[in-house]
Amino acid sequence: MMKKWMLAIAAPLALIGQPAVADEKEDAKAHKQAEAIAMIAEMFPAEPLTPEQQARLPLAASLIEQIMPDGTMDEIMESMFDGMLGPIMDLADQAGPSLSTFIGYDETELELDDEAVAEIAAIIDPEWRERQRRTMDLTKVMMGQLMTAMEPAMKRGMAEAYAANFTQAELEGIFAFFSTQVGATYARKSYQLTSDPRIMHAAMSELPKMVATFEEMGQNMKAEMADLPEKRDFEALGATERQRILSLTGLTEEDLRVGMRQVAEQDAKDAPF
Repeated sequence: MMKKWMLAIAAPLALIGQPAVADEKEDAKAHKQAEAIAMIAEMFPAEPLTPEQQARLPLAASLIEQIMPDGTMDEIMESMFDGMLGPIMDLADQAGPSLSTFIGYDETELELDDEAVAEIAAIIDPEWRERQRRTMDLTKVMMGQLMTAMEPAMKRGMAEAYAANFTQAELEGIFAFFSTQVGATYARKSYQLTSDPRIMHAAMSELPKMVATFEEMGQNMKAEMADLPEKRDFEALGATERQRILSLTGLTEEDLRVGMRQVAEQDAKDAPF
């Protein structure tokens, strides 16, 4: 869910700061971004509220203000970073740098141990650890700002959803609950509880079941794809097909060969099954 929101928000933000007189390349980029925004909007069509639902909207909006007071989205992000992403980043920091981010090759490809990887990283970027820390700190701050910017739209959408899915009597009952001290406390804490360490610990205790499920998924996926031919590599292309790709891309034949080989190698490494 978060990923979908990030994708939807990132595209329009990319348009901010476009120069008043853009060159042809910038115009093309802006056009593609506009198309992407329109496409994303079409992915989430919403039926307009009926007159009856519209009449319930003010109460629904008041309810959402109780459920999601100002600053809630920022608190959710803060809780997520501290309770969930923090330990993960600590583990990544202890594991050391990833060689591919420094020289373009993975340490497993070159069969290098952690000590050699750390030495190479220190040569190329002596401040890699501090750079990583600052990146995470800045990411946390900017994600909080983004969530705060999203909050009015989230409230508006939730209000419409509540107006559409609850009756007047139900909304009044929910509103009455959240008007109590217990209801207000629950509203504030319920979002943060999703990243509570107890929940994460319980989820991780079932990791063997998750692994088994993914293994079964992998087997089923292979069976499902068994009748499909493999993606063609450079050698499988005919001369006419190669020439067409070269004319479309402006690449040389060697560039295409190297590029397709790299893609094949990356596909092999990224294959989840």
